[in-house]
Amino acid sequence: MEIPVDKRVRQYELTYLVPATLTSDELKQVETSVEKLVTKHKGKVVSSEAWGKKTLAYAIKVGGKRHNEAVYYHLVLEFETTQTVDFEKDIFLTQTIIRHLLVIAEEKQEKVVKKEAEVVSAA
Repeated sequence: MEIPVDKRVRQYELTYLVPATLTSDELKQVETSVEKLVTKHKGKVVSSEAWGKKTLAYAIKVGGKRHNEAVYYHLVLEFETTQTVDFEKDIFLTQTIIRHLLVIAEEKQEKVVKKEAEVVSAA
């Protein structure tokens, strides 16, 4: 029996942390390398934000160094569901990214509000 493959295009949110000790040029290189990874896995960057440098709640030890601060980046991406596993493996192997989180993006709240209004008007 074959398991059906879901090939829908979905939106995902990727938040990743980069050491605050990197220079602005190195930060740009990390940003472009992540965007290249997205295109390598047939994805598309919908929006990109740099949240800036923040103090971490706890120190993260990577490569023998302890990081107390990191630069946060947040991307909204579009991928086929089959591509996300390989993309996340590549992100995990990127040495300049100390932490990342990839989640399915929530649908816009406007749809929920419209449906609630339709239910109220139908009653």
